Amino acid sequence: MARAIELSGAAFQEQAAGVLRAVRTAFSEILDVLPNRVRRPNEVAKALGIDRKLGWNIYKVVQTSDPFMAADHVPGSSGTHIFLDAARAARVPAERIDAANRAIADFERLIEVHAGDRTTLKMMLASCSPRGRERVDVAHRRAAFRANSYIWGVQARTQLKADFLHPGATPGTLDIASLRGFLGLRRIRDNVPWVIARARCTDNDGQVRRTFVREALDPFQSSEHEAPLLRPFCTSPLPALRRLRSAHGFLEDELVEGPIGNTAAITCITGEVSRSVASCCRDEHNTHAELIARMRTPCEALVFDQLVYDGLFGPLEPELGVCSELAGAVPYPTSGAGRQMLPVFETVTYLGKGPSVLHTADVPRYAEMARFVFDRLGWDGDRFDVYRVRMVFPPIPTSVVMRYDLLDPPHKR
Repeated sequence: MARAIELSGAAFQEQAAGVLRAVRTAFSEILDVLPNRVRRPNEVAKALGIDRKLGWNIYKVVQTSDPFMAADHVPGSSGTHIFLDAARAARVPAERIDAANRAIADFERLIEVHAGDRTTLKMMLASCSPRGRERVDVAHRRAAFRANSYIWGVQARTQLKADFLHPGATPGTLDIASLRGFLGLRRIRDNVPWVIARARCTDNDGQVRRTFVREALDPFQSSEHEAPLLRPFCTSPLPALRRLRSAHGFLEDELVEGPIGNTAAITCITGEVSRSVASCCRDEHNTHAELIARMRTPCEALVFDQLVYDGLFGPLEPELGVCSELAGAVPYPTSGAGRQMLPVFETVTYLGKGPSVLHTADVPRYAEMARFVFDRLGWDGDRFDVYRVRMVFPPIPTSVVMRYDLLDPPHKR
């Protein structure tokens, strides 16, 4: 029989698991003694003469193997009373009903002590359940996307960040070409300027030690002070941007104020290359490579790709990190060791080689964009390995990081 659970002295996760297992056991023992054996959710309602939805929830509490996810289906106070009154009318033994009452009382006590309300408790329990967290994460991140769209007055269908890494002319260095931008970017409120791209290159400690020049990939850019739009892949007329230098060594491209809604939605892609901009080997300031997508815009999806010339680093297994920037006056990686890394269920996926593997419904003409980059720079696109992170409703403000170890210099191998 189910027994009351003592709530003091144990960690929350252990307490919650014990309480929810007790609820599940108590409900199961009631269903086990009903005159007709219950095999389906609708049979619970039929056997007890209760509402179909309530019967479905009782069945799910019993059948859900993960106790943390079972909490989603535990009825409220009125539903529990209806269920237990119906069980009593069906001549379920009193000791089983009493056990269920004790289990429910412990569950309500769990809410009171640790959360204060059921909604908060469900959020807490989701973090304890590997299987349930993805579904709950997406639901809450979708809600945050909607709220942030209203608060900041802007939203996008897709944010794109793609970095192309190629050996530099200077031995031991990299050329890095980047595509950045948004597809389906629209304002929810007028008179909202918005930074669509910001970039810098630092060593692992966050210090900028190299001077470098960014070259626009579009051959028709007339001035280095213009944002490096890739005209063939932007909406027409071209979005109006201004280029700014900001704190901490960032160069920013800002979308100027404009009209709202779908009729004014834009696709805005920039492209540029920096020569011999980073180290491809371990040195006194660098032990690993990090490519970063700065998330500041509410968007439905992030597509973050890294295209690496084969053999540049050897076999790669990039790690994914999502660093909170909520309290960071200086963005990642400066003081990165003390930053909060957010839990995510996404991982880095290896797609294969060449521009053909880039295809995704999130970014129309993406393979064509990549071929434009390769043709413009004279690089062999079929020799690039492609690694991707796709994240739905990415949290903001964060830095999404792909990271892997650098090789030792040739003379140390």
